[in-house]
Amino acid sequence: MSNFVVKKFDRLELPMAVERPGLRSVPTSSLVTTIGAMSIAGADDLKASWQRCVKRHNLDRGMKTRVDCLTSQEVREHREPFEDLLRTVDEELDYIWLPLSSVNFSASFSNMAGTIVYYRSDHQTGNYVEDERVGTLWAEGIAGTNGVGTCVVERRPTQVFQTQHFFRDFATMSCAAAPVLSAESEMAGVLNFCTGNPALREDVFVMMANLARKTAERLNNHLFHSKYEKHAILKARSEAGQILLAVDDAGEVRGANHLARHWLDLAEGPLRPAALGTLFDVDERAKTNLRKDGAIALRRHGDERVFAFDRASSAQSRASNPAPLGDTSPRRNAKPVSDAPSPAIHLPPTVEDCLGRDPRLSNQLRVLRRVSGSRLPVLVLGETGSGKDTLARALHLEGKRQDKPFVAFNCAAVPETLIDSELFGYGVGAFTGARREGNVGRLVEADGGTLFLDEVGDMPLALQTRLLRVLESGEVSPLGSGKTRVIDIQVIAATNHDLKARVAEGYFRADLYHRLAGVVINLLPLRDRHDAGDLFQSTLHRLRDGRSIHLSAEALAAMRRHRWPGNVRELKFTLQRALQLCEGGVIAPADLMLEDDATDSRVGAVPVSLAPRQTAQAARLAAERAAIEDALAKHAGDVTGASRTLNISQATFYRKLKQHSLHR
Repeated sequence: MSNFVVKKFDRLELPMAVERPGLRSVPTSSLVTTIGAMSIAGADDLKASWQRCVKRHNLDRGMKTRVDCLTSQEVREHREPFEDLLRTVDEELDYIWLPLSSVNFSASFSNMAGTIVYYRSDHQTGNYVEDERVGTLWAEGIAGTNGVGTCVVERRPTQVFQTQHFFRDFATMSCAAAPVLSAESEMAGVLNFCTGNPALREDVFVMMANLARKTAERLNNHLFHSKYEKHAILKARSEAGQILLAVDDAGEVRGANHLARHWLDLAEGPLRPAALGTLFDVDERAKTNLRKDGAIALRRHGDERVFAFDRASSAQSRASNPAPLGDTSPRRNAKPVSDAPSPAIHLPPTVEDCLGRDPRLSNQLRVLRRVSGSRLPVLVLGETGSGKDTLARALHLEGKRQDKPFVAFNCAAVPETLIDSELFGYGVGAFTGARREGNVGRLVEADGGTLFLDEVGDMPLALQTRLLRVLESGEVSPLGSGKTRVIDIQVIAATNHDLKARVAEGYFRADLYHRLAGVVINLLPLRDRHDAGDLFQSTLHRLRDGRSIHLSAEALAAMRRHRWPGNVRELKFTLQRALQLCEGGVIAPADLMLEDDATDSRVGAVPVSLAPRQTAQAARLAAERAAIEDALAKHAGDVTGASRTLNISQATFYRKLKQHSLHR
């Protein structure tokens, strides 16, 4: 952190670059020439960034770059304000991870200091960026023109393609960043998709940039809905996305997202409550603005938008029967309109929805309904994208604990050094950098309700021992605290690993496996489901949001032929994309952009096999066996010396010998 000074504010920490004396300046004209030669869209917008790098930050393109990284204590401090948001980020990335990782992109979320506080990458696919990880600093004054740092400055979606990066060391990187906005339309951080692939095609990069913008927009809408969860939400469509208004029981507008503010000419920050009639135009045609379909037509400067109810509350009856637009006084005794149908409300999927109508799962459905809400743990197995997390939430909502907390914890998304404190909690002053008031941990947060352990197969062995102890005794002991607390939870665990194989390899405790496997549910891959056709139609019905769009017979046939390596998650992404591309209300095969499973050369395709776990696992086991054989040969069969060479205990060494069928 020697290259910059951090100025602390109440809400954010913003980096202020310190000028570095003695560095060679680059003429502005040469910068314009260099950037102007780039063909990717948006190059002109980066000229200002390059000029800032030279004039304001005194950076030199040819200098050797070094990305600074915060300490573990500083990472905790930077992550703390975003814990709730990062859980949502993780869920959103689950939704799109297959198409993202299939083209070797990683994903990160950074705060307004340009510090990465969340990072997700599939290293098996290659082309990840070594310098990109949790705690690294990508402020423009340090790392030059880049997706994160430049987006923080520009406060708009930013794409930096390869040599558009200021430093030559980053010339193989490509970054697609988009701002994440709070409910008050203030910038909260940056979502960034990045790859180190030097052979990346521009059309693929453009597609990923669009995906980054749409994902950030969903995060923005989530923050808005969370902020105004007790209000009615009115939604209208625009070319840029959803216009959202939050209306209270008195029919007053309490919140507006960034697109609504742009339409209404409102500044960012908290809104002063205003009646609908004060914000919209009044003329004779607009005295009554209630439509027969229950939506509301609102006009601003001659631009009329039709708002439907994205979520209804007790405010719906008043908002559905508003005062005439010329009347600014709230109508306290307004009656709901009886002949206006209620807007469509998408209820969360049920357990039956998750399992589908495949007769092979009927017995699992019966068992789940019997155990839901009990203390009997449930282990959900299935391929990536098969809907394990959705099933877990449905089990909670249909069980006896539905009015209690549902706490999700992704064992693979949190750095190993933080899992212990995040899951089990810690006491006051447990370690340097800990919160002053301590942290109760996810286990205690879930007391009385459900704890969902996603990707449990990736939990470190040391923490498996602690988790087993909690499950056996029902007692939690936070780090640095001598106190224990008795908790009552139902544990639902999920993984796409073969846990029995992980047990045999020594990476997962056998006793923990049997403790989690109270009921084992195997979710079928989409390609093997007998009800796949029904699922295609029901998913489209949910995603089209009331629009009259349907699948052509040819498109439906193409979907039946496709292997769906990403399962339900890939299906959702494919249909979302098709809804944006189709014309005339009909989705054609070309709109699906499904690749022939024999090849994956076209843009939009998702390869059937992307570094399969089995292949990587076999390579790792072969390397492990070779290392053991070499160590034994080096020490003439002496286990003590061989285990010391491999830096493992003798007990582990003997277990490895047995696992690989080796002899001294």
